[in-house]
Amino acid sequence: MEKIQRWVEKIHERRIEKQYDAIVLVIAEEGDGKSTLMNQLTWLWQDVRGLDPTPESVLDRVVWGERDEFKRTMATAPERSAIPVMDAARALYKRDAMDSEQKDAEKDLLDVRTSEYFIMLGYQGYDDIPTTLAKRRALAALKIPRNQRGKLRGYSRESLDEKWETGEWPEPDMRDTFPSLEGTELWEVFKRRDKKRKAERINPDDDEEESELDLDPRELAQEIVDEGVGRVVSIHGGNKQPYIASELIEVHYGASMRNAKKVKLILENRPDVDLERFAEEA
Repeated sequence: MEKIQRWVEKIHERRIEKQYDAIVLVIAEEGDGKSTLMNQLTWLWQDVRGLDPTPESVLDRVVWGERDEFKRTMATAPERSAIPVMDAARALYKRDAMDSEQKDAEKDLLDVRTSEYFIMLGYQGYDDIPTTLAKRRALAALKIPRNQRGKLRGYSRESLDEKWETGEWPEPDMRDTFPSLEGTELWEVFKRRDKKRKAERINPDDDEEESELDLDPRELAQEIVDEGVGRVVSIHGGNKQPYIASELIEVHYGASMRNAKKVKLILENRPDVDLERFAEEA
């Protein structure tokens, strides 16, 4: 990954430090390594920023694909975050171009420029990518050839313009390889969460009822306080204010979203939960 690492460093130096964002298309068929690559890019990004990446810090930034989740993440993630969107077609899809909610999401992509995010959008095919991304907004694309897991081809904005005009992929601007994550803690945790999110999409009604494994909201709130509330605190990307994130309660404690929202309310009203100190630390 030597070339891809230098490329990530250049993006940080030439765009992010100059107060631009970077949107990168990651294109690969199902099972060809798209998630592996995006997790590694997120890890590299946090390392370049000196953030000492961990499996938790990487996976806390993952958007699993739903449009509301994507919009919420863009509104609340800290500045200069890496945001990998695993199934981007569920948030931004070419055939949904006339959908009013998608139009709002595409406008949000314009509004978040000043947050200086490194956004990776995972697609299975070029034809799924909305015109605004393919033709103008995306900075670059990383493409994994079919059935060639571990190999990637990089395309600049100029090469994407050529693809748009001719319909054919030009010669790549970069060729590199990336290793498997099999056997790593990052990959094991990712697979569990990915499986859970896909199951929720297949049967969304499951989230309407609290899981049998859910603790009583008051008991879970106490457990969070005992372990340290900072684990479920995020900083709003716009106003820089700390807040309890129900998504982090869901991720870290395996709560249903319904239960996580109840716990969030309990924590917000506990006198021993001081969010102001997180603002000072930020």
